[in-house]
Amino acid sequence: MTPLPGIDHPLILLRDIEAGRGFYQRLGFTMTPVGQHPWGTSTSLAVLERSALELMGIYDESLIDALPAGEFRFGRHMRDALAEREGISLVALHSRDAASDRAAMEARGACFQGHIGFRRRVRPPGGEWDEAVVSLEVSVEPELPRIGHFLAQQHKPHLLWVPEWMRHANGATHVAAVTYLAADPAPVLARLARLFGAAAVIEEPEGPAVRTGQGLFRVRRSLPGGPSLPPGEPAGAGIDVAVRDPAAARALLQRNGVAFAEEAEGALAIRDSAACGQVKLRLVPA
Repeated sequence: MTPLPGIDHPLILLRDIEAGRGFYQRLGFTMTPVGQHPWGTSTSLAVLERSALELMGIYDESLIDALPAGEFRFGRHMRDALAEREGISLVALHSRDAASDRAAMEARGACFQGHIGFRRRVRPPGGEWDEAVVSLEVSVEPELPRIGHFLAQQHKPHLLWVPEWMRHANGATHVAAVTYLAADPAPVLARLARLFGAAAVIEEPEGPAVRTGQGLFRVRRSLPGGPSLPPGEPAGAGIDVAVRDPAAARALLQRNGVAFAEEAEGALAIRDSAACGQVKLRLVPA
């Protein structure tokens, strides 16, 4: 059986990407320099061993309709979402063959807007300027605009998974889970089942979840300590990042003056969800 795509990176929209980068650095993440997409969004990544976190802003609204995928405009989607509020907008799914993974998901009933192929200038530490080459397959349902996803295939992965960028003072290894908030979990679970298959849906003590090729999508009616989101619209609200040594991560947060709460099973929940980009971010044991 072909492995399912996994969680590659959640996209966290911020009005001030430099302030966001500074706070994530205080959390112990190594952040890449701010780069630019051809559709007007700016980007900075915490590149983990098996996934990433992406902070995103808008640098040029005149480009927001560039490189459409059918009726979908990546830049416009992000601009409009950020105009409403900061927070998780889309989640990228790791793929080694985006076209094949799209076909498998469509066979399960998922809908896709289309394909985007793009290039972005990057300069790895100690290296020369080069171009990252990326293929995206976009799946956003109008009824669930904040529960959108896209398959992401890196054709030059060595330009992203750079050893210097992957060393994090907090010992982060990968995104372990993304949590969606929904007053009615059923539509969100149905969407995720169309992407990953009905057999991927499981029940945890706190509520339902969906297994992926890496990490879980959780769906919850409430998220204590989470961001303040408008009622009624399902949306991403939490990210769990696995760390090798939670005790070392705890000490780093204390040194950097970052307030956190200790939750069950050794999770360290950052108290300032607004500084995280309207996300409840937790560092959890790997």
